[in-house]
Amino acid sequence: MSIYGVEEFLMRARKFITAGDENSLRHACLELRFCLERIVYKKLSHIGEQLPLSVYQTWQPPKAMKLLLSFEPRADQDASLDICLNTVDGQPSGEWLSLGDYKMFTAKWLNKHYNKLGKFLHMTSLSEAGAPPEITAPMIESIADEIERVATASAVITMNSVTTLKCDLCNSDMYASQAQIADEGEIECYQDQCRARYFIQKVDEDRFRLDRAGLFSIPCKGCGQRLALETVSHDEVKVCVGCGHRHLFRWSYASLPETTVAS
Repeated sequence: MSIYGVEEFLMRARKFITAGDENSLRHACLELRFCLERIVYKKLSHIGEQLPLSVYQTWQPPKAMKLLLSFEPRADQDASLDICLNTVDGQPSGEWLSLGDYKMFTAKWLNKHYNKLGKFLHMTSLSEAGAPPEITAPMIESIADEIERVATASAVITMNSVTTLKCDLCNSDMYASQAQIADEGEIECYQDQCRARYFIQKVDEDRFRLDRAGLFSIPCKGCGQRLALETVSHDEVKVCVGCGHRHLFRWSYASLPETTVAS
């Protein structure tokens, strides 16, 4: 079995593709989605216990891959790991030993094809009724081929460490990798109802701080909890992470009436 353990999913997908009828191809799409999820989550799990499962266990692979790339900018690029056991004057000398090959989809490919497969797992939407998406065996087979290529990897490589931080606005855990800290990059709160952004600023070689300079927040109309504005779109309804109060954002923001659930 491969390190990702997707053989059974791939085998069933290949059988459905060979059958070729629309119903079988839709079943193949489901099996291939399982493959993508298993591969991406397997890779993400190698970050270690510093990143709790709760952060990504319900996320779809494209969002999980985005998180992964924020920690490891080259995580979606193939790589080979070799080691030389001998050195002369501090330099490698002699034969190199191959420890394995790491293979992964690019983030662009994953996002495109994961969503493409998902289209065929639902009824055609009203907006697509006039020109429903077409499902063909060659199209699905090409996705299976790329999954099979990645599944032949013999190593999962992860070289990073993760620091846990607190979001100033919602007090949820956030995570920053050494690569992000070294680059003085941006991080974002993973709480969907918050999504506040921070700039990393190094104080010295061992210390850094988080800064929201130039970014704004406003108080919740219900409890006063601060709501980040930088990720809010016009006409968006944003739910307070503190009390669940709903706000409508346009050029200004206002409370929405409380909804009642019929008994």
